[in-house]
Amino acid sequence: MLLSIKHTTDLVYDDYINESVMELRMAPRQEQNQRRLSFSIDIGPATSVKSYFDWLGNTIHAFSINALHDRIQIIATSIVETESRQHKLEHFPDVWLPDANFDYTLCDFLLFDGAITDSPLLQDLAAGVLAQATTRNTPVKLGNLVLAMLRLIDEKFEYEKGITRASSPITEILAHGKGVCQDFTHLMIGLARALNIPARYVSGYIHPDRERLRGYTQTHAWVEVFFPSMGWVGVDPTNNCVVGENFVKVAIGRNFQDVPPNKGVYKGKGEETIDVVVDSMELKSVPTELAAERSGVLNVPIYEGSYLKGKEQHREQQQQEQQEQQQQ
Repeated sequence: MLLSIKHTTDLVYDDYINESVMELRMAPRQEQNQRRLSFSIDIGPATSVKSYFDWLGNTIHAFSINALHDRIQIIATSIVETESRQHKLEHFPDVWLPDANFDYTLCDFLLFDGAITDSPLLQDLAAGVLAQATTRNTPVKLGNLVLAMLRLIDEKFEYEKGITRASSPITEILAHGKGVCQDFTHLMIGLARALNIPARYVSGYIHPDRERLRGYTQTHAWVEVFFPSMGWVGVDPTNNCVVGENFVKVAIGRNFQDVPPNKGVYKGKGEETIDVVVDSMELKSVPTELAAERSGVLNVPIYEGSYLKGKEQHREQQQQEQQEQQQQ
């Protein structure tokens, strides 16, 4: 599948800020089943952008804006080619081993941390999943155990926005029974870690399948589980499915804190609001004259001290006129 993806982020502040420092994870990864053919990042106000890899191989674009501003706009555009992944988990030969000793590179994906917190309720759910996947006198197949996790989450939890936040621990979705793709992903990783199965968080996009998939209108999240015979295999607990060619992987991590699309700090009293829109389109052929990677500038203004002084005087004058009208 050949996809063009446009990810637009608008950050608006209700007062002037300065010294914004931000890092972005918006460039799709280069993977065996996914090739990033082109990537561009356009940012306003004008700034220089540096790119580098984090400790997990995710591409980061970093920038700073020192002048006074009240808005930041970011447009990331990608062209990605993905391949079909016909994984039948129940056919994998891997057997679940509760006391397995894994390579040190997998240790970070076995520990509870961040939003993925342990609790008695989580342990009870994990025990129920194990019971569903267990057949008498037969070793538990890892693929069946993962499918049982997907079924349990699909049956017991409802997709609903506004119940949780990005930083919410999985105790909240366990309490409410509702959440979004972030919560479903954290919950499944928690179940896997309770059963000593390496699992990691994936952020990215889904090309729309409006009849079947939930959570496709914005950035999406899913899980990768480690199968010794196959390596990392993606499953989507939000939609109870194995990841297919319409999924585009951007970043991997232990939990959401490792992979936010944008993260940063700024100086000022302004409150931030964010608006994110993701559009994707399937292409019939690779466009000509693709740039592997480029950065550009968007026309978003910055402000000088004299301009702000003039605006403040105008505001004070308006307030004074209003007071005089009220007195009359």
